[in-house]
Amino acid sequence: MTIWHVRAEWRKIASRPLTLLLFAVLTVGCVTTAFYAQDYWSHTVNAAQNGLRNIENGESYRSCLELNPKLGPEYCTRTGEAERQGTEEWVADSREKAAEAARAQTVPGALGWAAQAFASFPGLVVLVLLAAQSMGTEYDNRTAGNLLLADPRIRTHILAKATALWLTTAAALCCAGAAVAVFGLVKGRADYPLHAFHLPPGEDLLHGLRLWGGALAVTAVWSLVAVALAALARGQAGGIARSGALLVLLMLGSGATWLWGWLPGGIVADVMAFHPGDVLWNVWWGPESGSAVPLPVRALPTVLATALGIWWIMHAAGRGNEVT
Repeated sequence: MTIWHVRAEWRKIASRPLTLLLFAVLTVGCVTTAFYAQDYWSHTVNAAQNGLRNIENGESYRSCLELNPKLGPEYCTRTGEAERQGTEEWVADSREKAAEAARAQTVPGALGWAAQAFASFPGLVVLVLLAAQSMGTEYDNRTAGNLLLADPRIRTHILAKATALWLTTAAALCCAGAAVAVFGLVKGRADYPLHAFHLPPGEDLLHGLRLWGGALAVTAVWSLVAVALAALARGQAGGIARSGALLVLLMLGSGATWLWGWLPGGIVADVMAFHPGDVLWNVWWGPESGSAVPLPVRALPTVLATALGIWWIMHAAGRGNEVT
């Protein structure tokens, strides 16, 4: 594989209408979820805090006495305690979600917001479709023979196409992050006051870089796997079916907390800090595992299994595409 080979493949992938359409939809989705998250949680956290203030200043108690004079103060006191407990839980939950939404109002946070979408279910589905089109069409259009005659090593073509797809994805990720940042800085900060939830600049930068680096790693692995599976299947439909089945398999196990942290899907969730939310796409994948075992320890089996799996797929694809 040479830089010229990658450059040629990158031109083909980046200029396809499907590539532009899918990444445009993903970018619009990132901006849309950022808008709804900031709009919903800014209003929700204000409503929760107002409710707690009404309880603390006794307004809720007085309203209870006015509405229920026959039940008496004892009833209103018990009701007020239950209401206080529920409202405090509501405030804590809304503040946590508001802090997540507030990250999209800074440049590093906006990049991290887009990174989470690209490394989660919707982003990986886009990679599956583009990988199948990149490699699968070579077989569907009967041009794979020309590639193998030029270089009989199918692994060279897989690496070139996967690298080109990953570079295209990285560029689209940066564009999506920029779009979210523009929305957050121009409209989000003015219309949705979440300044109290912004992270300190240094912490915000580290968190954004962690998510961005994690997304680049996840999409690099998935680009290689999806292209190799399309080569192994020798067609678009087979590549989509195999990659899709593997993607669904990775998402299984999120309900078992003790097991999720050791599965590849749980490792990705921990790296990308996936939190369940009402408007976040990554809720489709699964939340962070919450495992007490350090992430590097849990990630080692996944890294080894992934490397072994990629080697096997590449080896099998090479055997099935020999030029005779």
